[in-house]
Amino acid sequence: SRYPSGSAAEHSGGNSHARALDADTKGGLRNIHRRVGTTILFESSGGQVDKVAHLPELRFALGEPEVDTTSVDNAVFALEDKSYFIRRVGSDGFKIGHQATMKKVVSDRRASLDEESETRPTLRALVLKEFDRGRTIPIVPFPADGAAVQDTPRLTLVVLDPDQEWTPACDAAAGKVNGSLRGQIAEWMRQRGKSPRLYPGSLVWCLKKPGRDLRDKVELWLAWKRVNKEIAEGTLGGDFDRADRAEIVTKVADAEEAAKDEVWG
Repeated sequence: SRYPSGSAAEHSGGNSHARALDADTKGGLRNIHRRVGTTILFESSGGQVDKVAHLPELRFALGEPEVDTTSVDNAVFALEDKSYFIRRVGSDGFKIGHQATMKKVVSDRRASLDEESETRPTLRALVLKEFDRGRTIPIVPFPADGAAVQDTPRLTLVVLDPDQEWTPACDAAAGKVNGSLRGQIAEWMRQRGKSPRLYPGSLVWCLKKPGRDLRDKVELWLAWKRVNKEIAEGTLGGDFDRADRAEIVTKVADAEEAAKDEVWG
């Protein structure tokens, strides 16, 4: 009971991170993340010299004939990556405490992002910047209609708005949204405004793959940037340990690179 419900919920409860990570585990690895969280909690709550669960101790506690040490390590790192109250200590230690990690602040900042003024403009700017970097052919970004796509024999890349995504289906199961998108592109290929298009074969169309991967990575990048700004301004950081604050710049850079890589999806 010395830990608040938030820290205990890392490995228990219906909405715990460990339970979500365990959704697809089976056999000897069934519930491995919850077992890891329980072990870290016990190691953190007394009886040990430093109250830290080190990797060798976790391997010894959880190792079984069907559970190798690599699986234990992977489960520990996955749970620490998702959790708000598990933090690394040294090179191989993990500890559950009452104080939330910086990831909790980032999650809160991400939830408060404004779609129209922050997320969407950043997403579009990032896509445009990535496609524009080192390009050798003309690019038409986010055309509003077919008239915005020039009719020229030169090879041209048309990048549609990241709000629009392509699903590979020609049947009715594709849904009305995808059907209208296919029809829109087909119409823009045939016509430029009210004039028949002379060079439809010069157009290469690029659309975002289905899913939220790009949006999620952009939101995470924006959240880390906001936290970094708050720390620089002195409005955040007093309640977090030095290790958390020291890795902020690295987290911002990693999140930006992840968002850039996802653009090519």
